[in-house]
Amino acid sequence: MDRRSDRRADRIVAVLLAAGLLLGACTDDGPGRPDELGTRTDGPNPGALPTIPGGVELAPVDPSSVLVGAELAFGTPLPSEQAAADALAAGPEVASVLVRRAYSVVDGRHLADVLAVTLDGAELFDEAALAAFERGLVGAFGSGEVTTVPVAGREVLRAATDRSVTLGRRDGDLLTLATGPEAEVTLVVTRQLEAAARGEIGSVVPATPLVPVPAEAAFVPVPTVAFAPIPPPEEEPVGPEAPALAGATGVQGRYGVVAGERRTVVWAFTLDPAAYPTAEALDPALGPLVASRTGGAPVEPAEVVDRVVLAADGAEGLPSARAFRHKGLVLLVEGDRPDQVDAVVTAWITALGPG
Repeated sequence: MDRRSDRRADRIVAVLLAAGLLLGACTDDGPGRPDELGTRTDGPNPGALPTIPGGVELAPVDPSSVLVGAELAFGTPLPSEQAAADALAAGPEVASVLVRRAYSVVDGRHLADVLAVTLDGAELFDEAALAAFERGLVGAFGSGEVTTVPVAGREVLRAATDRSVTLGRRDGDLLTLATGPEAEVTLVVTRQLEAAARGEIGSVVPATPLVPVPAEAAFVPVPTVAFAPIPPPEEEPVGPEAPALAGATGVQGRYGVVAGERRTVVWAFTLDPAAYPTAEALDPALGPLVASRTGGAPVEPAEVVDRVVLAADGAEGLPSARAFRHKGLVLLVEGDRPDQVDAVVTAWITALGPG
């Protein structure tokens, strides 16, 4: 787990604290109760305090209604993002939470993170408590005040940090938040609202797009490692054996050279879109690929920067291997030392940028 994952966990703690504090001030159980019964005294034995009825009627809205938008796709969240959503769903005011990553289907860019929060109106004392919860949840993702801004003809809530913006709006019992760079978040929310106005309905089934790119696109400059071509067999008869991945249309290999030494071998696979229309369809194939390069060693997932990396370390005399996805490519790193393999993976993912 890296520092970015830790920041995601810290952020959800802030969300829960902020929402809890606001609700404590606005609900019938908090210090700001409308009738101030909590501070009244009627003698030594006043008896049980009367119950104040509360609750807000909220029309049910299907979360799939916000998973829409022209040229958008909504894919599987990172494990840390799912864990944060699960923590938020533990609150009594929240019936359920759905988290998705919004992508451009044109170039595969990760544009924003979308959170669809279904509220339990019975747990919100009144409209004031509901409004406070909305603003508190949006504001917890920012570092300043919550403002209202127009987007696609509608007023939405906005909170910001120095690195990201969150836009939130509520329809019935569904509170939807989108977080990311401001231009990208505004684009996502605009297209969501436009699609909703057309009556479009999405799907809660995650679908991360695999945008075809050439294998050469993987070999970007990395400050700590150089990707050197593997010589042809006539020049290097005992070179590394290329791995096989069902549904791949090609594979290119390079040596990972650090301080003049070949410490790892890296491979980039291009994929057949008919075999793997989405990353979710591809994921089951990555574990067997890693295991096949490590003598059948157990494969474990790890979150590295903003990717899920499948990792296995072979027994003595067998290599370690790591596989992850970048846009429409599968990238594989293998070597004799796990620490060297991990170092290349982290540096490579960082250099590739958001994927």
